[in-house]
Amino acid sequence: MCSTLAVAIALGAATTVTGIATQNQQWKSEVEAVDRSNAAARTKYINDIQISAYNDQQKLQIYEAQLKADSAAEQNYYLQREINQVEANRAISAADQEFREKLNEQMFNSQANLAKAIEAQGTVLASGQAAGQSMMLSLDQAERFYGFEQAQIDATVFDATKAYGINKYGIDLDKYSADTAAMNNIQRTALMAPAPSFQTIKPIKQNRPEKPSPLGPILSGLTTTLMAGSMIGGKSFWGGKFSSWFPGQAATVAPAGTIKPFAWNVG
Repeated sequence: MCSTLAVAIALGAATTVTGIATQNQQWKSEVEAVDRSNAAARTKYINDIQISAYNDQQKLQIYEAQLKADSAAEQNYYLQREINQVEANRAISAADQEFREKLNEQMFNSQANLAKAIEAQGTVLASGQAAGQSMMLSLDQAERFYGFEQAQIDATVFDATKAYGINKYGIDLDKYSADTAAMNNIQRTALMAPAPSFQTIKPIKQNRPEKPSPLGPILSGLTTTLMAGSMIGGKSFWGGKFSSWFPGQAATVAPAGTIKPFAWNVG
């Protein structure tokens, strides 16, 4: 009987130890899985933050390069306007010089014509011709001739003035066209400042599972002990065993098929 009790207790203890070991191993595996999941989530979170920071830095560098390009394009525009103004001033100076030369030439021609007219009048008056209609006709003819000459000179001055005005107007139009073309060549690439990336969502840390209680394996081991004792020592094994442990009490084994394995009869 002692061997039966020892075997039953050994089997129960083995069941308890095995159950506790299996239970702890499963708990350890669950803890390791949770730790791996948390570590992977944290690694991904750090990587996402670094990727967002890198992308934001790249966008900022591109935006700064666009700002520099826009600034250079604007400086080129103002430089081109200065060049256009210099060219317009040069063209106007050339037109002014040409106009002054033509005007001076016609002024000299006018003075020469006036001198010739006075000289002709003096020649007629000093010719000793008889006073009267003949002298008047000679003077009228001289005035008419030199009047035509002066009219031609005045027309030349008028045409030169008109041509100068048209030329200057064309110079102004050319400068305006050049300035407009320079403005249209300005390229605006930095239209809007880059927006930062959305904040990376921080992962929620998973809690480790609680360590299981050994009560379950212990109860399972106790059940194994009772079943092993009944199977090896018979159905009355535990009844006799309890009677020897408690001599003042008689134990009766419950009939097969009942719920309780044995019952107590108090004497």
